[in-house]
Amino acid sequence: MIINYEEIIRKGNDRHYLSKKPQTVCEIFSFEPENMEQMPLGNLYIVTELRSVKDCGYLANLLASLIKREYYLNPSNGAFKCFQQAVKKANAHLSEMAKEEKTEWLSKLHFFCAALTGQNILFTQAGQMKAYLCRQDHFSCLSRRLNLEGESRKGLPSKIFSAIISGPIEQEDKIIIATPEVENIISQTDLRQTLIEKQNLPEISIKLKAFLQEKNQVPLAILLIKPSKDPDEKIEISPKIKMTTEPIDLRELLK
Repeated sequence: MIINYEEIIRKGNDRHYLSKKPQTVCEIFSFEPENMEQMPLGNLYIVTELRSVKDCGYLANLLASLIKREYYLNPSNGAFKCFQQAVKKANAHLSEMAKEEKTEWLSKLHFFCAALTGQNILFTQAGQMKAYLCRQDHFSCLSRRLNLEGESRKGLPSKIFSAIISGPIEQEDKIIIATPEVENIISQTDLRQTLIEKQNLPEISIKLKAFLQEKNQVPLAILLIKPSKDPDEKIEISPKIKMTTEPIDLRELLK
């Protein structure tokens, strides 16, 4: 598959955005394999929101770099184990920060990480990020279960990133990953209608930007992803790998 994506971002550090509240900073990161050994791991996408607090403004960048390094470190382990290890490393770092009494970021960090590898997607999140999938005329919220699990783990730095969801993706799927504020600006009805009516990402991006222009210029980030057919791709069946910790099956969320 070829992975196409579009970014819509208001980082929050624009001088025109004035607020008496602590400033919110949003970021989008995308990473690709750097050599042939890493190719089976596919692409890594990260969307974050962090309300700036003392000594923690660097946290989103640090976590993204740490996850990227760990994910691509040992590609022979396979995508799931690499992703699992990257999440574990991120939790360990946040736990160490908490031991040093650097906990200002608790409940202020919203972070979504997804790996698109072959015909599959792996993802996890912290906080109240929003993720949706449109497959033909079927629209599903991918983040609902992780939102609920995140609420149950509030205040536990060692388990900020908890469950991993895994499942197949299809050509022409449309995936949206967004920071929490998006839900207050674009209704799920408008989002669903846009994804069903518009077939390519530039059209979807233009429509969403039109919704955003009608609202206050609050910081936010939206990542649009759409896999399409690669005419040169050879379909290979990967061997079944036994997992020590089974991920949540994405198909359960699409029922």
